[in-house]
Amino acid sequence: MFTIQQSNELVFPVEDDKILEELLADHVLLSGSGTNSTKKDTKKRQRISSVSVQENKDGNSNEINNKKVVHREIEKQRRQEMTKLCASLRSLLPIEYLKGKRSVSNHMNEAVNYIKHIQTSIEELSMRRDELKNSCNSSSIEVSLSRVLVELLERGLNVVSCETTKVNDKLLHRIQIQASDLTAGIDLSVLQENLTNMINRG
Repeated sequence: MFTIQQSNELVFPVEDDKILEELLADHVLLSGSGTNSTKKDTKKRQRISSVSVQENKDGNSNEINNKKVVHREIEKQRRQEMTKLCASLRSLLPIEYLKGKRSVSNHMNEAVNYIKHIQTSIEELSMRRDELKNSCNSSSIEVSLSRVLVELLERGLNVVSCETTKVNDKLLHRIQIQASDLTAGIDLSVLQENLTNMINRG
């Protein structure tokens, strides 16, 4: 409320000034509380953001820890398996290859040496076996041939010549005999059958 005096001046009553001051004070209070609420909201958002960041960090650290645990477990199992394999290999080596050697690398080297030694021994034994086979075959051939010659002589036949020829890894014997008057009645088919059976028996 205001009044116009005769001097044409606007005059505000004192009560109106008080009301205006109160309105301004209320406005300032409202503005201040709005600022405070805005600050509170900002702090709240920052807290939420920091909590979410912390949760992400915790999640990542848990995942990294899990990976480390799995890796350690796999490595432990691998070492245990290698220990078992080395012990198994060591048990196969002769004592003379292990004397004075304690490290795993030394055992590996000695295992390689032992394998080479065994390979050489196998090759030598194979060659020896082949030699024995050949000698047995030749001996059986000689025995069979000698039996044939004895059989012919016992029947009264004269052996004129005996030739041996090798054809395609096989031995062919050519025996030339001469009959006398006393052996004229020999059945040649029976003689041939007897000689064949004798050769096959070895």
